[in-house]
Amino acid sequence: MNRRSPKQNRLLWQIVLVAALLISVIVLFRAIGAFEAPSGQRRVTLRVEASGGYSLITMQAGGESIGEATTVNTPWEKAYTLATGTEVYLTAANPSQSGHVTCTLELDGRTWKTETKTAPNDGVACAGIVP
Repeated sequence: MNRRSPKQNRLLWQIVLVAALLISVIVLFRAIGAFEAPSGQRRVTLRVEASGGYSLITMQAGGESIGEATTVNTPWEKAYTLATGTEVYLTAANPSQSGHVTCTLELDGRTWKTETKTAPNDGVACAGIVP
């Protein structure tokens, strides 16, 4: 009869435990999508807040562009679905020259880029390339 020693049994159980942990980690990573290639599309939201209730903005996102400073009521936001590699920029100024102005770019619902200035500095810029 072939019997294992207590050391051999302990080593066997350690190997089984390590294998179970590795399998659990792999299953967890697959569940959260860690091994999947990016879809190539991201949700980008541009947002401006200014204490004066309005702001002058310029922006570019995907095929849309505002090259000349345009007045918008604040808070202002616009969302896009953009391909990875797309350049995005947003500038904002607070013409009331009092209080603050903030620009924010969100990527898939999370803050990606943000900048805030208070008077007398009244201009902010947020830009990036969609990862």
